[in-house]
Amino acid sequence: MNYTYQDSTELSIQVDFIQDLQNFMKVSKEVIPLEKSATKIKKENKEDVVILENIIQEIDKFQKDTTDFIEKITQGIDSKHILEIRDTILDTCSSVSSSKDNEIVEKIEEKTKLAQHEVKDLESKMLSILSPFFEISVYDADNSYSAFLVDKRMIGKQFSSINNMQYEFDLTFTDDLIKVEDLQELTLPIWSMSGILHKENKLKKINVSDFYVKSIDYEGENLKAVIEDKDSEHKFTISGDENTYIIHYGEYDITGDNVLADSINMNYVDIIAKKLKKMFSGSVESKKLTRILLDNKNAMDDNRILDCLKIIANKYGEIIKECTDRGYAKEEVTIKIEQPDGTRTEKFIAKSDIFSQLSAIGSEGIEIAKIFGVANR
Repeated sequence: MNYTYQDSTELSIQVDFIQDLQNFMKVSKEVIPLEKSATKIKKENKEDVVILENIIQEIDKFQKDTTDFIEKITQGIDSKHILEIRDTILDTCSSVSSSKDNEIVEKIEEKTKLAQHEVKDLESKMLSILSPFFEISVYDADNSYSAFLVDKRMIGKQFSSINNMQYEFDLTFTDDLIKVEDLQELTLPIWSMSGILHKENKLKKINVSDFYVKSIDYEGENLKAVIEDKDSEHKFTISGDENTYIIHYGEYDITGDNVLADSINMNYVDIIAKKLKKMFSGSVESKKLTRILLDNKNAMDDNRILDCLKIIANKYGEIIKECTDRGYAKEEVTIKIEQPDGTRTEKFIAKSDIFSQLSAIGSEGIEIAKIFGVANR
């Protein structure tokens, strides 16, 4: 597929922008009300807790005032009977006050627990709705990846960021375990002590083809992969970019040793590294959005998912403007799509339709419409 503006200039992002735009509005219509509900629950719970805490303060003040008064009016009294009455009153007042305090504390904990459960349920729904959208429709994000073995199964993480927003995915892969031979046959050299009477270092080649990939870290062009045999007796670490790879056996840099380095087929190493990188695009079985951060704080905890949508909307607004500037119908957002067989079609959405859908959300939707540049309808 090839995506262009109406003047045949290629879109900076080669995607069906009209579909992504529709998805953006659909997600916004679903998520913003959920965030408003979560915000309301948090606010009401906070207000209820303040009221109940004030009651505790009133009870504690009453208990103190009562104690002070009783002690004052019995000061200097030697009567055994009156002092017994005083002690009974003070004990009763303290006991009942403490009991009431505990009842209210339990009520606070119960209300807070219920509110937290309701909010967690709403946040789970929001993440579920946002997950497929964040996976493919957030433009210009920087991505890094990691993969590691847990209970003999390869799982991973994707860390993405755009401006001051970060978000994370849990990844699963089509293969639970990856052997080096699944990527490329490989032999690596090490120094090994040998000899019966006289021990000396001798070059030993280890066939690592049946080693398992234990972990991978991938960011930009940089890759770090750890491979081990099944007994974890031998471990190699491959790190570097497409130009240079460094291989460690344990802590020893075998690529920095001229003798050992001559025995390494770096073309095979490069094949392995490239296939490991492609794994994060071609062998991912599932992605699940798990967290969104804004200014390094949990966006859902701070009720800032709308702010996250605004960050994404900025890029969408730029493309909408470009569509308008390069299009013939100024009240429409139009792109051209060229199929592999050369068939060309146009796809568009009216700006008034965009504004109508967003304004139906409320003031939050109108804020997004302003970023899109479609608010002046």
